[in-house]
Amino acid sequence: MRIILAHNPSPMTFDGTRTFLIGHERPVVIDPGPDDPAHLDAIVEALDGRAPALILLTHSHADHSAGAPELARRTGAPVAFFAGAGGWTWDGVQTRELSDGDTVDTDQGVLRAVHTPGHAPDHLCYLLADGPDAGALIAGDLFLGGSDTTLVAPPEGDLSDYLASLDRVEALRPSVLHPAHGPAIPDAVAAIARYRAHRATRIVQVEFALADGPASPGELVGRVYGPELNPALRRAAEGSLGAIIAHLTNLGRVRPAGAGRVELAESP
Repeated sequence: MRIILAHNPSPMTFDGTRTFLIGHERPVVIDPGPDDPAHLDAIVEALDGRAPALILLTHSHADHSAGAPELARRTGAPVAFFAGAGGWTWDGVQTRELSDGDTVDTDQGVLRAVHTPGHAPDHLCYLLADGPDAGALIAGDLFLGGSDTTLVAPPEGDLSDYLASLDRVEALRPSVLHPAHGPAIPDAVAAIARYRAHRATRIVQVEFALADGPASPGELVGRVYGPELNPALRRAAEGSLGAIIAHLTNLGRVRPAGAGRVELAESP
């Protein structure tokens, strides 16, 4: 497994997007990253004249996928993505749709596609089922290295789906998580527990904040995150709270209160 880091750091992407190369003679490229000529050049250089068998996407967000069509044109490799992603087409590019459980053979082992919605509805992780890195999970944005949370925000993010995806990944018993942003996470089971606990804490905080009265996601930001929140992350925080509100609404624990606000369902 080889990793090539794109030069697109930001508060949301951390140190940048990681592109993974699995295999040697006919490697598979996972997440070619942004449409950045320098990064695409680095991928082609790492391929060292070998044509990739396939370009895999974890999901459709541009920091993971925008470089795919140009890399495909330069190498002749088809691009594969989740079958529910809407059937992308690019001029001069072959495409392939993947379903949950589909496998891709490499000379470093078999990759199994695992549908893990939550961050995005078309999100796939890729589990190395055997070979020298057996048990490694290429995790996309389901996890972030060096963090206990990732962005789950409407309209694409769904917290109920995300929590179910954590359960699904836990059942796979991966040995290590390789997120697209941040370093590898060596103790996968412990990390999943931390991510689940973080969401549970946020849910309690939202319900506690709503005990003070109805609020919109924007109004809840100050109550939940406090003044120490980095202003660059305010939009993400508001989106995360919107996902929690949708989750609690589905569970019947909050209800609409008018003017874009919600209140606790047991409120008089």
